[in-house]
Amino acid sequence: MTTALEITITAPVVSFRNPLYSGVQVTLPCPPPSTVAGLLAAAVGGWDRMPADTRVALAFTARGRGMDLETFHPLDSEGKKRDATPKEHEFLADTTLTVWVLDHLDLWEEALRRPVWPLRLGRSQDLVSARTRRITLHPGQGIQGHALLPAEVSRSGMQLRMPHSISPDRSRIQWGTYRYASQGSSANVDSVWRTSDGQAVVPLAPVHPHAAAGTQVELPHIWAKSPDKRARPSQPGEALTTHLQATTSALDTLRSRIGHLPATDARFWERARLACLFHDAGKVPDGFQTMVGNPPPQQPWGRRHEIYSLAFVEHVLAHLPEDERTWIGLGVLTHHRPLAGGEGSIRSETRTLTDPEHFHDHFGPVDPDSVNALATWLSRTAGAPVPAEATLRGLAEAGHRLLERILTHWDRGQSPDEEAGLTAVLLQGAVTLADHVASAHGHLLTTHPLTNIDYPARLRTALKAKGADTYPHQERAHAATTHMVLRAPTGQGKTEAALLWATTHAHHTTTETGGTPRLFYTLPYLASINAMATRLRTDLGHDQVGVVHSRAASFYLSTATCDTTPTDSAAAERQRASRAVAKANASRLFREIVRVTTPYQLLRGALGGTAHSSTLIDTTNSTFVFDELHGYEPRRLGMILAMMGLWARLGGRIGVLSATLPDRLLDTIRTALGQDHKVELVEPDADYTWPRRHRLYLREDHLTDPAGIEDIKTSLRAGRSVAVIANNVADAWHLYDQLAPLARELHGDDAALLLHSRFKTGDRSRIEQAIRDRFGTRTTPRRPGLLVATQVVEVSLDVDFDVLHTSAAPLEALLQRFGRVNRIGALEHPAPVIVHRPHYAPRGRSGPDFADKVYDAEPTRLSWDILTRHEGRELDEHLFTAWLNKIYTSSWGDLWQDRVDTSLEVFHDQFLSFDQPLNDTAQLSAAFDEMFDGVDGILAEDRQAYKEALQVTSLGEERGTGRLLASQYLVPLPHYARALGTWDHTLKVLVIDAEYEPDRGLITIRRPGNAVGTYQPGVLL
Repeated sequence: MTTALEITITAPVVSFRNPLYSGVQVTLPCPPPSTVAGLLAAAVGGWDRMPADTRVALAFTARGRGMDLETFHPLDSEGKKRDATPKEHEFLADTTLTVWVLDHLDLWEEALRRPVWPLRLGRSQDLVSARTRRITLHPGQGIQGHALLPAEVSRSGMQLRMPHSISPDRSRIQWGTYRYASQGSSANVDSVWRTSDGQAVVPLAPVHPHAAAGTQVELPHIWAKSPDKRARPSQPGEALTTHLQATTSALDTLRSRIGHLPATDARFWERARLACLFHDAGKVPDGFQTMVGNPPPQQPWGRRHEIYSLAFVEHVLAHLPEDERTWIGLGVLTHHRPLAGGEGSIRSETRTLTDPEHFHDHFGPVDPDSVNALATWLSRTAGAPVPAEATLRGLAEAGHRLLERILTHWDRGQSPDEEAGLTAVLLQGAVTLADHVASAHGHLLTTHPLTNIDYPARLRTALKAKGADTYPHQERAHAATTHMVLRAPTGQGKTEAALLWATTHAHHTTTETGGTPRLFYTLPYLASINAMATRLRTDLGHDQVGVVHSRAASFYLSTATCDTTPTDSAAAERQRASRAVAKANASRLFREIVRVTTPYQLLRGALGGTAHSSTLIDTTNSTFVFDELHGYEPRRLGMILAMMGLWARLGGRIGVLSATLPDRLLDTIRTALGQDHKVELVEPDADYTWPRRHRLYLREDHLTDPAGIEDIKTSLRAGRSVAVIANNVADAWHLYDQLAPLARELHGDDAALLLHSRFKTGDRSRIEQAIRDRFGTRTTPRRPGLLVATQVVEVSLDVDFDVLHTSAAPLEALLQRFGRVNRIGALEHPAPVIVHRPHYAPRGRSGPDFADKVYDAEPTRLSWDILTRHEGRELDEHLFTAWLNKIYTSSWGDLWQDRVDTSLEVFHDQFLSFDQPLNDTAQLSAAFDEMFDGVDGILAEDRQAYKEALQVTSLGEERGTGRLLASQYLVPLPHYARALGTWDHTLKVLVIDAEYEPDRGLITIRRPGNAVGTYQPGVLL
């Protein structure tokens, strides 16, 4: 037993700014140890009166969290005040900080009784009160509770990277990695001491500034990075040893997150770690040092430092087997450039390095003392024998020898075998990801939010408070220990079931691999992704869920708090954009465990290369939820299924959710995953009564015919909310023109809305928000009005209407449209869904027929035939799967199956064999983007505004802020629309001469140059 001083510090409001986010005042959940050190220094009268060996143990609780507005007074580059700006500031309320000190008890007892300076915690205005008592601590294990612990002590709670010691001039900061459970944790931890009530007391690292001052930067004269010109006060460039240590630390975190990798050699992680340690050693030559301004002025160099790094691998790690050095060298050599296949490849760069003499001359001059000092440091850090003193020519011989060995073993980038190819991509991904995280001074979360908050218990508690309970199919999903397909009706908790299933696999994967599986929740449409992200961030924590898609920054911008002031709204908008970019960049660096995304972002991992290999390793040992998998056309579906097979091979678990999944697709999923992987089908009980929310009516007249329009007007006059879903943009325009005036006359100026995919990004966001505000499922009371839309509304918005009029389409699309009506079952009677027969015609002068020139005719006709047998009836949703099975077992279904299988095989053969895994993938990436992303264009009239948004900058804003603001002018177009505009090489964007209206979208594109005629996007989706 020992005596300790327990200091209890309370405050009504505190805030600890999270340094991850630039320009946004988000609080950490607990105080950093350095903040507590500052409070103790204030109590005792300064750092010189504080014992240098001061160590503390901490625990912290906050009973609430809130947001207020504060006025900030930013300074410009010269230190002058700029216009005051109000910002939203997050804070913690009713807080208690407990500090235990084990030494100098008399000093601290007296200091806290009569502090020399006021005691503050966090911001300067957040005053606190303190009281002390002496307690007895007992040796042995204790409960984690609300303690702040070193990361190596516990796996429970959120992982945080925080400073524990800062030098007085702020030039040196010592960082620590910690665990903290804001809700408390019952985990037992190996603590030196515990209180009488079992609370673990774990002293942290020393917090006195001398602790930071005593740690000198190794080899500070060798830089890896140029000075940050935005830093105030100015700082020297980042030392090479500091960057190498940070990269190695990031790799260690990545390893703890991923765990043991299946299908790789047992020494994979050690090879990756050594590759990270050596990856930038080649920055020691004088030419590179001058390039980063050491000494100034900066001068170009034109050499590849990673090639010279090979010399240190071969020299310092000479005690390792040759095969080990070859693998480590491969990770070093390919962390920036492809191995072969282009002018920028390593093979191209090394054409002149024909012998050691050329190698020596190519990279010289180099300071011999720096070389040997770095070699000694590398050997000590790697745990290797100290190498003999190297000469520059001997080092050149070693580097050239390893380079030739790698290029010979991987001749023209060709993999020796499939296993080696896959391992090489994963190795490249690990080194590249760690390097990017270290360079951005970011960090990777390693605590799963589902297990951290005990999601199953929280869900059951929330349902119980509403007098409800989990569905049986949700419980079966929770119990499923294999891949899963969940087939359940809309509104019956599929998302919750998926999270329960993911929680189970989070525990299982941690047990089996030692890692923390990432959860990827995928959806086919950006709007549905954004809606799901908002939902999960509410449930799991805003800081725990990332959004990854081509317009992720736009999502963060739409959710950012508004700082707009009457005097400078433009500056406020840039501020919001800057914080949105910061959050998007953090997600792009794989920070969060839970990410909402499109499958296409994940498919890029198959491309490999420096741009995409990090994506592949990040998806290993992960959990995947595919919501509405049937929403993909056969070619894309085949690619996704092929990738599922690889993810299963790499330790992944696949979950598929749908209300309308045909058995043929289920069988195809099982085949894609292979015989070694069981897929469990989870459905409601056999005696479960499926909803009957709709009554079906068929109309032979087209949706745009006068009779159909008159029916819609009747519903509007009856005070109903009406969704009208057309198959193409031209029909949607016609309907909107015919119906919007009456809707506005009856129900107000905002009662008529139009949505399709050819709006500017900013306009579409505005329209989608207006739709949610008027027709959202949580809008009460229900409001009458009109929405005219194309397919973009099928699974993109959480809306609920009284009546649906739609043109006929394939059955899956129709069922999704039905799901927008009486969605929550609030109406007394089943809602009418009226389906109109489409027009069938070729898209051009000849060719096969398409429904409204959009959908394949055959599945649309098959769907119509099935619906005719149920015309006038209430729709039993249990029958939907049987209807789909009839369509998918038809001759059209055979054709669909053949297309899916062909796509799967082609994608596997071309991308998943990893024959040339480290070669240049730029052309593949461009083809991939063309296949999935289309092209963005701007109106000619917006060019100047677009340019100004790109070029105007504000002090301290994130890189990319201008591009995000400019993106609000972009109109999404198919790739073939490139011929309809002019490529602006200065702005790097397609410029179109077009007619556009904010509430109608893109109307007409005038062809460039002297081309005759105009183009109307009539059938573009």
